[in-house]
Amino acid sequence: MATIEPVMPGPQEMWRIAPEGSLLTAEFDGQTVIYHTGAGHTHWISAVAAEVLNRLGEGPQNETSLYTALSELVSAENLPLLADSLHQTLEDLKHLALIEPA
Repeated sequence: MATIEPVMPGPQEMWRIAPEGSLLTAEFDGQTVIYHTGAGHTHWISAVAAEVLNRLGEGPQNETSLYTALSELVSAENLPLLADSLHQTLEDLKHLALIEPA
């Protein structure tokens, strides 16, 4: 059986939760909703996005440190998908003005 090697991202910029306002979180039937008080917007977000926001709530992190933390939550065969998913999630959260470069 072949071993699946994880595709870890290289070092990138640091990310943090956007300081304007706060993020209020609620879960409904396994889905997460975020209300951004600064913008007055509500967003349905993925489980990956919710975990990224939880981790960034602890302080700024780069994509590599987020990948390492999230890799503990997924199976080995899903690790290659995690790198792509994480990168896209960071871009999506940035576009929603929920996170920004630190």
